[in-house]
Amino acid sequence: MTRDHHVQARLRAWNALPLHDRAIFASVRIDGLDYDEAARRHGCTANDVEQVIVCVLVALIEAEDAASP
Repeated sequence: MTRDHHVQARLRAWNALPLHDRAIFASVRIDGLDYDEAARRHGCTANDVEQVIVCVLVALIEAEDAASP
């Protein structure tokens, strides 16, 4: 499978995630907020943020694995 297929698989997985999860993930991984800051921004707990980060990473990894031959 080409790199493009893997990128497309991750993009499909990303788009399938709930908007709230994508926003939390982006706050941490793109904006550089720590879990406490992201929790305050999104009205949840740091534990919730941690769970979302794990779920998003698992979804992206599983999508890439599924795209592999």
